[in-house]
Amino acid sequence: MDRPLYEKIADQIAHQVHEGIFLPGSKIPSVRKSSKQMEVSVATILQAYSLLEDRGVIKARPQKGYFVQEHQPQKIEPAKIAPAENDGNTHALLKRLLRPSQNDKLIQFDATVPASQFLPIRQLQRSVGRLMRLAPEICTAYEFTPGSLNLRRQIAIRMLDTGCQLQPDDITITLGCQNALMLSLQAVANAGDTIAIESPTYHGILQAIEVLNLKAIEVPCLSEGGIDLDLLDKAAMEWDIKACIVTPNNQNPTGASLSSPSRKRLIELSKQHNLTLIEDDVYGELSYLGKRERALKADDTNDSIIYCSSFSKSIAPGFRIGWVIGGHFQQRIEHHAYVQSLATPTLTQTAIANFLENGAYDRHLRKTRMTYQENLSRCQSLILEHFPVGTQVSSPKGGFLLWVTLPDSVNTMQLHEKALENGIGILPGLAFSLTSQFSHHFRLNYALSWDNKTDAALRRLGQLCHQ
Repeated sequence: MDRPLYEKIADQIAHQVHEGIFLPGSKIPSVRKSSKQMEVSVATILQAYSLLEDRGVIKARPQKGYFVQEHQPQKIEPAKIAPAENDGNTHALLKRLLRPSQNDKLIQFDATVPASQFLPIRQLQRSVGRLMRLAPEICTAYEFTPGSLNLRRQIAIRMLDTGCQLQPDDITITLGCQNALMLSLQAVANAGDTIAIESPTYHGILQAIEVLNLKAIEVPCLSEGGIDLDLLDKAAMEWDIKACIVTPNNQNPTGASLSSPSRKRLIELSKQHNLTLIEDDVYGELSYLGKRERALKADDTNDSIIYCSSFSKSIAPGFRIGWVIGGHFQQRIEHHAYVQSLATPTLTQTAIANFLENGAYDRHLRKTRMTYQENLSRCQSLILEHFPVGTQVSSPKGGFLLWVTLPDSVNTMQLHEKALENGIGILPGLAFSLTSQFSHHFRLNYALSWDNKTDAALRRLGQLCHQ
């Protein structure tokens, strides 16, 4: 498969440096000038320059631009991919980093919970109140695994938008998407087995890996294009990979979405290497494209792809209602679910089923998506205006998370501490990998009540990057 365009551009510039066209210490063309010269997008040039920085070829200087490094590396090593070392400290680090997201006195750019105004709280309140009046016994009854039949029926109807033709019995209700992912891993892998994950990836996956004593191969995931399928193919040829966890729509934290050709190739690679795909589609409903993207599961001719999602990002985070479609792993998944939790909450399942049934969900989603797009545009503009030169921001096509890459002179763990002192929460890049490769990145949640206070917090965060 042909390499990404930004890699070719980076190689071209590196060759020019090697040939002496750009001398050590000299300035290279600006991002915008290179964009015009090569007739490619600014984003592509930024990716190429970022890759050259990682290679040690160039260096960004705040307010000045990009310059050739004085001392060039003797040799650029090809990408190496192997299981990352898990030092057992993942949970301790994440516990420390995630604790501030529960502090409502902070501007919570660090959370993955939308502000309450983006959730259908009043509709759910009416639904729960009506259920308590008309059927109070609902709180005393167990809803045994696989969960509420009515809710599973409503999920099957909604999944038609993803291209999936399902029966309620194909679906198991879980305690959120994290529980669905955990059950999926338990169904396909044993302690010591190797799985492939996107890098950066959702921090809950890192915790699951640690708890289940699995080995993980981190496959690069770019904001534009998603998981690197060439490297996944290479890794699968070298290592016995049991499964690959992938988020094809609005990935956390990069916001990346896979193209249709990439989705097809990913499925073919899973068949070729006999590895199970675990599809995390928790942000799938929040696409800005006006329609749901087709799920990987919809093209699963072998019934071997496991699909996980939840209503935590769009209806009610605190209800902890998710689901998993396990294909031929379904019986094993249900067994683990039953042993671990016996049953799932009856009241909340019924309330969500009623909400889905009356058509209010689609109206709620249309309004929410529109506001998120407005917030995204405002957020990107503020970052590009107030953050250091060389800062890169992702351009998600859905969800509400932004991946910010700062110049490598800015350590985001240090920025995190400074931000907390100023009443601002961010989640540093170290939370998204078993390695320290994202030490100058952070994730930002823009599903907030956006006002002058939020604007001021983002401007202040930009100022802190300069300190």
